[in-house]
Amino acid sequence: MTASFYKLGFGTWRIGGTTEPDPDNDDQADIISIQNAVENGIRHIDTAELYADGKAEQLVGQAIAPYKRSDLFIASKVRESKLNYNILLESCSKSLERLKTDYLDLYYVHKPNPDIPAEETAAALNELVRQKMVRHIGISNAGVETMKKYATYLETPIFAAQCHYNLIVREPVLKGVLEYCRQNNIRFIAWRPIQLPSEKLGIHGLFEKNAYPLLDQIAAKYNVSNAQIAVRWLTAQENVHLIFKTGKLKHLREIIDAENLSVEAADLQALTDHFPRQESIGFTTNGPSPLI
Repeated sequence: MTASFYKLGFGTWRIGGTTEPDPDNDDQADIISIQNAVENGIRHIDTAELYADGKAEQLVGQAIAPYKRSDLFIASKVRESKLNYNILLESCSKSLERLKTDYLDLYYVHKPNPDIPAEETAAALNELVRQKMVRHIGISNAGVETMKKYATYLETPIFAAQCHYNLIVREPVLKGVLEYCRQNNIRFIAWRPIQLPSEKLGIHGLFEKNAYPLLDQIAAKYNVSNAQIAVRWLTAQENVHLIFKTGKLKHLREIIDAENLSVEAADLQALTDHFPRQESIGFTTNGPSPLI
């Protein structure tokens, strides 16, 4: 059931690099940040073959090596250019090799590709489940109609949907994705829960003071950080989970402690209704990225 799934997961975007490995990356620092998350109770770790072109998966594999595999929930994603049957099977095998594990708890389509039939992609995902290389299937950055199409061909229910969602980005609500997930026992997972600043888009980060007075006021009322209120706004919602990344132990503890922070319903509703910047589509580092 959705209620038993982890509210918080550790994301690995920008671990090891961006879409290519960074030769100057501090690999040991990244490994320690993942292990700090595990040591502080995080069990869900999210990665993707896209992240640093596989290097993020390698670093996750190194980080989790000391731990009992069955105690962890490891998720990865196949990129949108690799959704053909044989290519997808090969991509999953390579992800498992990099992660040094025999199976993934959750394997996502990173982004649907309208040029590759959902039926073909689903057939490969079904085969991975049959071979016990993958336990659950997820779809990231997809709209309701796309999810319904995949569900038609999948032999097991969609386990999770991952979308850009936070105080600023409201697309999953406006397009019905969150409600569809609630109705169909699909775990909804928000990525980038603490929206990062972007000069190009004129967006201030949700952790920033003096950027959004309403957020400042509510954080001050409870004597917590703006980021903690942004996290609590998400975790207070039915069937909303999130993945986050930080290399700082202080920020890690802040987010973990925010999961069950006591915030009055009226304050959470004020953020829902009156937060001053609300966008109808999500964003990537390259700009707008609407659900498809």
